[in-house]
Amino acid sequence: MNEQEDRFLPDVVSKAIQLPGVKVDRKAFLAKTFSRLDGTQLAQIVEQGPQSLYGTKDLIKVANRVVLNDTEKSTAFSFMAGLPSNPAVMAGTATADIMQYFAFAVRMAQEVAYVFGRPSIFNEDGALTDAGQREVMLYLGSMFGIAAANSGLMFVSRGLGATASKKLMQAALTKTAWYPLMKKIGTAIGLQVTKKTASSLVTKAVPIIGGIASGGLTFLTFRPMGKKLIKAFSATLQADDQQFIEAQNVIVSVE
Repeated sequence: MNEQEDRFLPDVVSKAIQLPGVKVDRKAFLAKTFSRLDGTQLAQIVEQGPQSLYGTKDLIKVANRVVLNDTEKSTAFSFMAGLPSNPAVMAGTATADIMQYFAFAVRMAQEVAYVFGRPSIFNEDGALTDAGQREVMLYLGSMFGIAAANSGLMFVSRGLGATASKKLMQAALTKTAWYPLMKKIGTAIGLQVTKKTASSLVTKAVPIIGGIASGGLTFLTFRPMGKKLIKAFSATLQADDQQFIEAQNVIVSVE
């Protein structure tokens, strides 16, 4: 496997993750989000995930509130980034807008994932783990509407507890098996960067109007992205073993 295959994250995502405020402290987030729980219940959801106490419908409601809150924050930033009309600064602010766009997307994805019981994508030192790299790509893939990414999420969320063949499971967990799907998601991310770059430069041409357009575009795209991820996770919680096996087959058959 060459160096390119050993690396899942595109540069724009790697750089976005390094921005301040992108890393979500899972325990602190769960404590704030489920603040009405007592100490014993909170300890349970930190250890086992919120799905150990709540049904899928309740988790969907919580996740929708998270998405709306994150969408409002990202839209406000996008509005400010959309204000410059000076050609000398337009390109720079467009780049910042794109970086922040992915930063907010990764932050929102983490929060939605934690609502549905996923572990932290960072280790104790705050570094992104190998499994975390894969999960970030799967989150973004689901948010961008890539069906195979939903299968990937189902596999990593249900894999260790399902009754599928251990031999097939081990094969699907290798980086070589995951790479075609990661490459497909990476291509989708590249298209998003191109589209976002073009729209950012255009909306910055006229002050105020540009800010409104930039913020509006972010709101119109961000919330549906979050809802797609919520749908993928809720489907995972309700999936049976046959659906898990089908998801595993999708991963190993992506070209």
